[in-house]
Amino acid sequence: MTGEDKNIVIELRDLSVGYTKKKTRLYILKDLNANLYKGEMVCLVGENGIGKSTLLRTISRVQPPLSGKIRINQRQLQEFSSQELARTISLVLTDRIYAGNLTVREIVSLGRHPYTNWLGNLSKEDQKKIDWALDITGTQYLEDQFISELSDGQYQKTLIARALAQDSDMIILDEPTAHLDLTNKIIILKLLKELAGNTGKSILMATHELELSLQIADYIWMALSQDLMVTGTPEDLVFNGSFNKMINHESIHFDDSHGRFIIKNKTDRLCKLSGDKTGSYLTKNALQRKGWTVTKSDQTDISIEIKMETTGLSWLVDTGKQKEIVSSIEELLGLLNKM
Repeated sequence: MTGEDKNIVIELRDLSVGYTKKKTRLYILKDLNANLYKGEMVCLVGENGIGKSTLLRTISRVQPPLSGKIRINQRQLQEFSSQELARTISLVLTDRIYAGNLTVREIVSLGRHPYTNWLGNLSKEDQKKIDWALDITGTQYLEDQFISELSDGQYQKTLIARALAQDSDMIILDEPTAHLDLTNKIIILKLLKELAGNTGKSILMATHELELSLQIADYIWMALSQDLMVTGTPEDLVFNGSFNKMINHESIHFDDSHGRFIIKNKTDRLCKLSGDKTGSYLTKNALQRKGWTVTKSDQTDISIEIKMETTGLSWLVDTGKQKEIVSSIEELLGLLNKM
């Protein structure tokens, strides 16, 4: 066994997942092969309904695989007792827990269940783990607050704290940033990334946050179809065209150079653009939104030069017949609209 093999905490080999109905197998995802390594964060992405949640439930042994193998820490998944598996994998789902009479600390304490005696008594070590989980997730100030009183962001951080108190080797999360505003999405993803790096725990997370995944994930598992899942670093999946394959629609394009999706608007007017780099990027975005195509060809006489002045950016518009300077994107678009 190589050193790299020892660092594999989840190994999927020819795995097929789905359901059995009246002795008929209904395949959702087929013949999957992937590895999750110690201390790394993997984002599982794909279109709605492609089977991300089904795959996570199968890896967590909530439902059985249809075929293939799942190895956890070099052991077959079916070899684990329920208690062993609870000490190995923490599962965080999106659905809210209806436990309005429980406090945040009591919810986080549930993570210690795999370690307590049959009475559920918490030891000093259990309490230390709970304190640590509350502290590292920044939820200690909420510990006496009822779970029903939490915002969505506070609730998700509480569930992550419970998973940390469980002290498992890996944490599996299904859409942990669903229903959160942008700030809380970033806070949660940043927290998970730091946990993987600082604690050595492995994170496997299903998400629709494609552009954020590019910035935060060590690896991406991308389900492109029922029988095709590609894996790799975010950058490699950009280079090999996987992001464009995932959203195959004529109105959307993945901009490899900036790592973001762009809505394709119908364009019938051409212009040239030069000058300040940041200004050019934002100006091009505004022009495309208004139906202009930025080109380097000689098919147009309209050119726009962006300069950084002491007072800020300025745009010099040259139509070949006249020149005019404006000081904002709004003015630029207004001027071009008159042409």
